[in-house]
Amino acid sequence: MIMVLTLMTGCSDSSNDGTENQSPVRGIVDDNCGSVRMTHYSSGESGWCGFRTSHDILPVFVRDKFTAAIGEPWNISSYEGESGEACGECWEIDSIYGTQVVMITDLCPIEGNPVCAGGHFHFDLSAESAAILHDGEASARRFPCPVTGNIHIEINDRNQWGYVSLAFFNHRYPIRNAEYRAADGTEWIPLSREGGTWRIRDDNYTFSDNGPGGVFRLTCANGEVVEGSSILSYDYADEEIFDTGIQFALVSDTAPLCEYLAPSDVFIDEFGGIPGVMWEPNPWGSTDIDIVSSGCQDNSSACLRVRNMNMGDGWHIYYPNPFPVDMFETLRISLKAVSGSGKVIIAPSMGSRCNETEVTVSEQWQTITIDVPASCTEFTEINGVTMSNRGTTMHLLIDNIQFE
Repeated sequence: MIMVLTLMTGCSDSSNDGTENQSPVRGIVDDNCGSVRMTHYSSGESGWCGFRTSHDILPVFVRDKFTAAIGEPWNISSYEGESGEACGECWEIDSIYGTQVVMITDLCPIEGNPVCAGGHFHFDLSAESAAILHDGEASARRFPCPVTGNIHIEINDRNQWGYVSLAFFNHRYPIRNAEYRAADGTEWIPLSREGGTWRIRDDNYTFSDNGPGGVFRLTCANGEVVEGSSILSYDYADEEIFDTGIQFALVSDTAPLCEYLAPSDVFIDEFGGIPGVMWEPNPWGSTDIDIVSSGCQDNSSACLRVRNMNMGDGWHIYYPNPFPVDMFETLRISLKAVSGSGKVIIAPSMGSRCNETEVTVSEQWQTITIDVPASCTEFTEINGVTMSNRGTTMHLLIDNIQFE
C-alpha cells in the first residue's frame, strides 16, 4: 500500500503523563499538504474503529460528528503502519468551501466501493463534515488531534476467562503498538489488532473475573512509548470506558498554512483535475470535441479538436465545484481555425457567462488572455469556460486553457 502524502508532524520521543490540558493551535499545517478526494455518507455513532463519538472526553468537533471514513488502502494511517492504525487519527481538510478538522472513526472498504479502492487518496465524509467541505477535491494534512486528557479505552466485549475486545480513543497520534502486563506482574504482552479494534486473549487470566487486572503501554506511530499505571479490572463491563492515565506528547509545528486551489489547468495536454473530480467538456448544438495529438500549439502532445461548431453552437468546460472569482487573476486560451473563419465569444462562466470577449479566429495560433475579476464583476463564483460561434461553421484547435 502506497501513501500519497509525505507528512512530517508526529510524536516525540519523550513521555507525557497526559495531565496537561494541551491542544494544538488550529491552522498550523504541514508544508506537504496533499490532494484528497471526498464523498460522503450517513455515519453512525460508532463505526469500524470501535469507539463511540459521543464520549465527553472527545473534542467537541468529534461529538458533533465531524468525522470521516478513510479509504481502505490508507487505513494504515499517514505513518504507514498496519491496517487499522488510522483509527483516531485527525486530518485538517481545506476545500473551496471551508476548513475542518475531522477524526477517522470508520473505514470505507474496497469491496462495494470502487471510489475507495485506491485510485486517489479518499475520505468518505460524515454528512456533518460534508456540509462544511462538500464532495470533490481538497487539500489535507494529518493534524495532531486537539484532545485534552488521557487516552481512553472503550470495552466492546469481554468474558470471565480474560478475553477482552477494546478500542483506544482520544489519542493525539496514531497508535502503532499496544501492550499490557498484569498489575502484579512484569511481563509485557502484545495486544493483537483486529481491524479497527484490539484483542486480548489472556492465557494467564489477567483480565478474568478473578484476575489482578492489567495496565497498558502504548507506542506512538513515530516511536514515543508511554506507560500507564491505571489498572483495568473486571469491574469494567461491556461498553464502559477506562482512562489509561497516559497520553502522547504534543509536538509543535510552525509550518505555513495550506490552502486548496481549484486545478488551474483546464486543458494542458489533458483535462486538469484528479480522477472523479476533473474539468469536463460539454458541447451543445452540433459541436463535437475530442483530443488529438497533431497540429497542436508548439507541437505539444495533445490539444482539443472542435468540429462542426455552427452559428449559435459552442461548448463549456466545467469543473464540478464552483470556486471564487478572485481565486485566479487571468484565463488564457490558445486557438486557431482548421477550416472556416469568423468570430467566437469566450467567457468564464457559471451557468450564465461573465462579460464576453470577442475573438476573430484565423489559421494562426493566437493566445487570448482574459482578466477574470474584471470580466466577472457580477459573479462571486465560477466553474467553467464557455465558447460560442457567432458566424459561419468552423473547425478549431484549442490548446493550453489555463487559469493563472
